[in-house]
Amino acid sequence: MYRKIIHRRYQGRRFSLLIALAVLLLGMSWYFRRFAYDFFSRSSNYDKLIKEAADRHCIDSCLLKAVIWRESRFDPSSLGNDGEIGLMQVMREWAVTEWAKEFGAKLPVEGVIFSPRLNIEIGSWYLARSMRKWRKYKHREELALAEYNAGNIVKKWVPSETDGDVVDRISYPSTRSYVISIMDKYGEYSIRREAE
Repeated sequence: MYRKIIHRRYQGRRFSLLIALAVLLLGMSWYFRRFAYDFFSRSSNYDKLIKEAADRHCIDSCLLKAVIWRESRFDPSSLGNDGEIGLMQVMREWAVTEWAKEFGAKLPVEGVIFSPRLNIEIGSWYLARSMRKWRKYKHREELALAEYNAGNIVKKWVPSETDGDVVDRISYPSTRSYVISIMDKYGEYSIRREAE
């Protein structure tokens, strides 16, 4: 009799544990499905703006999209530790100020820089300027990305030959990782575009 009571008690606990586990699994699957939906739908929300800015500044839209992926994971409200703003993580003191001077525009206030259209415009202009600067190099994209990430230190990483490798010369591990991850994602987006 005592065994039957203990057996019933444990059977009830096992049932409660199974219910709790099922609820937990349902909750986790909902969360991951929601996260995946938010992430993947967000990534295509800006395709039109990316294409327009890329065409205007003569950059491959897949490269520009890869930069946005790496910089903010398509979160327009993203704010970096050093004051980087928005989708392309532009810095007011550098890219935004230089963009405003170039176009004779008033320096936009920080809140306006979060606007996806303006943020992509400034970031793509800044990246395109770097790509023009390194246009004679075979790996101009890597040089432009390294400059976008690390600034003028990129001059130390410029290969002596125009067809020389860039990534191996980058002495900052974070910048090397940055460039590699964007170039990998750039390739992925390019393959996807060709398949469409």
